[in-house]
Amino acid sequence: MKNLAKKIAFSIALASAAGIASADDIRDVSIDQIRSAASNACEGGQTYQIAYSHSVSEVAIVKQVRRFADERATDLGCVTVLHDNTQGNNLEQQINAIQGWITLGVDAIVVLPVEPTALQPLQRQAQAQGIKWLTYLGKMDGSDGFVGFDHAQSGQIIAQAAVDWAKANDVADAKALVTTLTPLPSLSPRWTEVTRLFEENGIEVVAEQDAADQTNGLRVAETVLQQYPDLDIIIGMADDAAVGALRAIRLAGADPDDMFVGGQDGSLEGLSAVNDGGAYRASAAILINELGANIVDLALNAVREVEPSFAYTPTVLASKADQDQLDKLLANYAN
Repeated sequence: MKNLAKKIAFSIALASAAGIASADDIRDVSIDQIRSAASNACEGGQTYQIAYSHSVSEVAIVKQVRRFADERATDLGCVTVLHDNTQGNNLEQQINAIQGWITLGVDAIVVLPVEPTALQPLQRQAQAQGIKWLTYLGKMDGSDGFVGFDHAQSGQIIAQAAVDWAKANDVADAKALVTTLTPLPSLSPRWTEVTRLFEENGIEVVAEQDAADQTNGLRVAETVLQQYPDLDIIIGMADDAAVGALRAIRLAGADPDDMFVGGQDGSLEGLSAVNDGGAYRASAAILINELGANIVDLALNAVREVEPSFAYTPTVLASKADQDQLDKLLANYAN
């Protein structure tokens, strides 16, 4: 399977190139508000077709999100979710799928664009036919809604977990490595919020280097551990980077009891590493079950012209301190 974190990060950035929806407008929208607004969609006997295109549909976490979208549609009873087979950020595949859905006359299209500019003519064509256009993770100008999550919240959650660990373990003059992905500035809160909170709490960031996948996470961590064998904390901008860093710690023979490794996204490998115990202590995990359901509900809200149709899906801290929640997050990957 191709690397999850690298693909997700790349896809998020492409979608975000057209502009991110203002967090101030949507941060307070709750899951209960979203579910309540969509709950009566089937009462009038209406049926709906919602089409969802992810640019890397082959990735494991995307498959699970699609499964949860299907489950929500089944629960409501009047909704069918259509999925495409766009893989590897293939623009031609995505354009062909969306053109087919427009011809079919679906009620709403939810899309993570491979290239937002290239999809603008399709957006205009769809909306001219009364089809609602929503984007996934980013907002295109004139869109009718969006389904996303908050990168700043993610960075804050994992940084605070590391700060709390350092304080609880009386780690003096803590040193940290933070991985970044600077070519994709739309993701920057995943590391800038980490470095901000570390600075406020006296944790020295001795290195910031680009790494979003396991290979680069391993490479970067190996290099930094050679220079700073007393490194205390490693924060990955994605779980894959942190999983790679964990491998570097093991290869270096460092004591896992003396380190904090944390990631972001709540990937299966990241959550499994947290569950195993040791140095990998936490992940800022997206609630992928709610994310899948939000694809359906926010699209329904847009079609029916009720609010909200723009919302973030919450991110939570996954750690051994809350085993029940960790188990639930892991269960999201069970088929």
